[in-house]
Amino acid sequence: MRAVKRALFLSTGERYFALVSNFVTVAVVSRILTPAEIGVSVIGMAFVGIAMSAREFASANFLIQRKHLTRTDVRGAFTVMLLFTSMITIALASSAPLLAAAYGDKRLTPYLQVIAAAFFLELVAAPIITLLRRDMAFGKIAAINTSGAVAAAVVTISLALLGFSYMSFAWAWLASAVVTGFLAVGLSRQFWIFRPTLVGWRGMVAFGGYNGATSLLYKAYEGVPYLLLGRILSLDAAALYSRGLMICQLPDRVILGGAISVILPAFSAETRQGRSLKQPYLNALGLITALQWPALLVLATLAYPIVDLLLGDHWHAVVPIVQIVAIASLFSFSFELNYPVLVSIGAVYDTFRRALIVCPVSLVIVTAAAFFGLRAVAFSLLLVIPFQAFVSLTFVRRHIAIGWLEIWSAVWCSAVVAAITVAGPLAVVIYTGSGFEISLVKALSAAALAVAGWLLGLWLTGHALLTEILQGVADFRRSELVAPEGLE
Repeated sequence: MRAVKRALFLSTGERYFALVSNFVTVAVVSRILTPAEIGVSVIGMAFVGIAMSAREFASANFLIQRKHLTRTDVRGAFTVMLLFTSMITIALASSAPLLAAAYGDKRLTPYLQVIAAAFFLELVAAPIITLLRRDMAFGKIAAINTSGAVAAAVVTISLALLGFSYMSFAWAWLASAVVTGFLAVGLSRQFWIFRPTLVGWRGMVAFGGYNGATSLLYKAYEGVPYLLLGRILSLDAAALYSRGLMICQLPDRVILGGAISVILPAFSAETRQGRSLKQPYLNALGLITALQWPALLVLATLAYPIVDLLLGDHWHAVVPIVQIVAIASLFSFSFELNYPVLVSIGAVYDTFRRALIVCPVSLVIVTAAAFFGLRAVAFSLLLVIPFQAFVSLTFVRRHIAIGWLEIWSAVWCSAVVAAITVAGPLAVVIYTGSGFEISLVKALSAAALAVAGWLLGLWLTGHALLTEILQGVADFRRSELVAPEGLE
């Protein structure tokens, strides 16, 4: 358990640094570029996201969940990844002019071609980082990813200031791929990984088949709204929707942070030791919802000042999108846990079956909504996300025997905490009498009330998260009292 906590600490620190770097970059670039310029990168990334999902047919996660791993397994996995990535890179780069023509915007061509190069170079670091994750070596992973995040932020902001417009994002990704590749190889020095072999390729492809199909379905669902909005409405609409979702994902990124990269290795280790995942899963749901639900409700209440702070006052059209999507996202509390659970117990086929159910239905709903405008797409998520949550939990319950009442028992305290937390910000909004358009100063007062309400809610409900916080503080104090060697 101590190893998991240390890994979580390191990974969380790295993810938070990357998160801060990303949002500083977004805040700066959103004030330099127009929504239409950013819309080019949004459309380009929608295509790239679908291409990236195809790489999951040769998923590196195969190396994490495998019980007994040999050098031949690793070399074979890299070879399969190399073949798949090469084909995808060539297809993406060569189809760039056609995709640009479909949108009547030649700017997409150079963007997609540079991104294709970055996509290929990422292959260098991928197997090394995966092996480090398997070994819970999150200190090295933090060094690699942090360096990549710094490179991306510096290059993006610098090039945007120099007038590179939407291409700033593409060149930044390329720079990040180069930095992470060199650093991963330098820290590991496991050059044998890159010796091609096709021995054991069947296991990799068998695992990647379902994993890749699942990823492809989800990426298609994620990318289609941007592609439809860019085609039916405008590149501005695609940019607005993208920024709205990005802000709504902020609570998950802040709350889960590095936990996402630790969950799969930790669950896989539990499974290899023959332990049940039921209680860890329920405990995780309780902790996540105690953080996620209050954050989302506060985000919906303070959407105006948050958008002003992060993007600038010329992005106010994003605010209704943020408010709608934040409410819909309350149902996403189990999303980051479901995939690791199913993969760690070897139920990769069920991840594909789940995607085969939720993605087509979700795509139909979102596609129909796109013809009615930007807000209609946001409102469609009030149907899509609860539906996805129900199906996902149904599949998880089949493998770890969890009842609906047990899930409710794990999260009901969090619902109370969320209600108490948002009461303060809502009171500020009602008191000002100007709707949700409150000033930054008043928003800071509302945020302070939210924090006080959150702590009060944890105390009143006796929430497990409060115990974890107090334990963490106690551990930190003990570590400070331990004298370093040689100083006693």
